[in-house]
Amino acid sequence: MDVNYDKEFEKIKARIDRENPPKLLLHVCCAPCATACLLRLADSFDITLYYANDNIMPREEWQKRLDEVQKLTETVNGGLFETQPLRPLDLVVQPLDTERFLTAANGLEKEKEGGARCAKCFELRLGDARNFALQHGFDMFATTLTVSPYKNSRLLNEIGLSLQTPALRWLPSDFKKHNGYNESIRLSAKYGLYRQHYCGCAFGRTEM
Repeated sequence: MDVNYDKEFEKIKARIDRENPPKLLLHVCCAPCATACLLRLADSFDITLYYANDNIMPREEWQKRLDEVQKLTETVNGGLFETQPLRPLDLVVQPLDTERFLTAANGLEKEKEGGARCAKCFELRLGDARNFALQHGFDMFATTLTVSPYKNSRLLNEIGLSLQTPALRWLPSDFKKHNGYNESIRLSAKYGLYRQHYCGCAFGRTEM
């Protein structure tokens, strides 16, 4: 049976006490994707952005995307974003370790974009988010990746649910719903954010 992860998200959001919002660790792949997600999250959660993307190559691209996430964080915390957060955003950066991704993708280099290599990449990054969230007392964790029409939201949610624990819940989402992807394009233009033209890894980029 197909699960409507957007409806599951709305059910959870409707039950939130905004006087005591849950601490959410939001894995962020890039600033453009984060914009549309924050429109739906910022009024209900105490959010920390978590930039953990060992798949992004080369290092200069990883840094460029990080710079844009920092820019977006400053925009939101400066009161210039369309939706004001319940609490100021924090940003945590996991240092880049490309070898971890290459190890996870070993033998899958020739897989099509969206296939088994991407699943391993999702597992790596969401696993990193889960571990950090557990270590630092978060209530929930989620990812901006579901805003992309090129990402398998069902797979992302299945991985996230498999990683949750009694102490840490996965926040289901399908942020591409409600025109999410187009909103990310609009907001990127509004705030002058760099939009990359490939997901991140060198293998996927060669398919363009």
